[in-house]
Amino acid sequence: MAKKFKFNHETLDFDEVRSTVLGIVRQGVLWMIVGALFLVGYYALFAQFFSTPQEQRLAEVNRTLSDTYQELIEQHEQIQTLVDYLEQRDADIYLHIFEAESPSLSAAEKEQNLTDIEHIDNITLTRQTKNGIDRLDSIISKQTVRLRSLVEQAQGNPSLQFMPASQPVSNNDLRRIAATYGMRIHPFYKVFKMHSGIDFTAPPGTNVYATGNAVVESVHNSLRGTGLTVTLNHNNGYRTTYAHLLKANVSQGARVKRGDVIGLVGNSGRSTAPHLHYEVHKNNHTVNPIHYFFKDITPEDYQMLIHIASSKGQSFD
Repeated sequence: MAKKFKFNHETLDFDEVRSTVLGIVRQGVLWMIVGALFLVGYYALFAQFFSTPQEQRLAEVNRTLSDTYQELIEQHEQIQTLVDYLEQRDADIYLHIFEAESPSLSAAEKEQNLTDIEHIDNITLTRQTKNGIDRLDSIISKQTVRLRSLVEQAQGNPSLQFMPASQPVSNNDLRRIAATYGMRIHPFYKVFKMHSGIDFTAPPGTNVYATGNAVVESVHNSLRGTGLTVTLNHNNGYRTTYAHLLKANVSQGARVKRGDVIGLVGNSGRSTAPHLHYEVHKNNHTVNPIHYFFKDITPEDYQMLIHIASSKGQSFD
């Protein structure tokens, strides 16, 4: 071992430093601590920036599982949304046709509890996903039974052919709905005023269809009001009105069926542009016509109608 010397300020010379056992032990311990710290730091840095092939494979599998599970969650939410729309439309059919409440699902059946994949283990995740799918399957099964019941009730009730149940113009994409039922800005007075029907924009001459079997109650022309107007009496407490027509294809007292052409879209009366103003009356009171389009729209269309109806705007008459 090399000798060590220490400068002596009194003698101005170098004195040899003799190592003791305790000093040697202390120095050894110090080097061991430094070495251990170095190894720990090296391992931490290596683990932080470098992965073994096995770790890389596991990380890739985890990313794939996470992406797949996220897709499952999105699909689950889409199915849940569709089920909610079906239930809402089912309730509307019960309310407006049968004047009864639809049997509602229990809160337990509606409960949804999807947790972030990072916070649960695989067993819990699998059980939770299976429970969610089973819950939706149960809801869909019950909805199917209820819809079958509705079909049976409809088949055994011929009077439903007289109920307004479709749109009065061809409107598959719903783009022709310009103003809905409710408070709207009046086009002439520029104030909020009750709009008692729905305005459908369409070129002059577009066919206007009866929305249910009925008898033509009246055909009249009001130059300063609704223009050329046809009113149908459906003989079940319902009446429908078709206003601002270019031409009426029916006369008072005539019998019509759902889908018959009763007139053509026009711009007659007090109107700002060619359109059809359509109203549904139940027991002499106006009701929102969007609840009576269930024959020819999908649940997605119905949800879009609800969104359109919630917006404020200006009517055409």
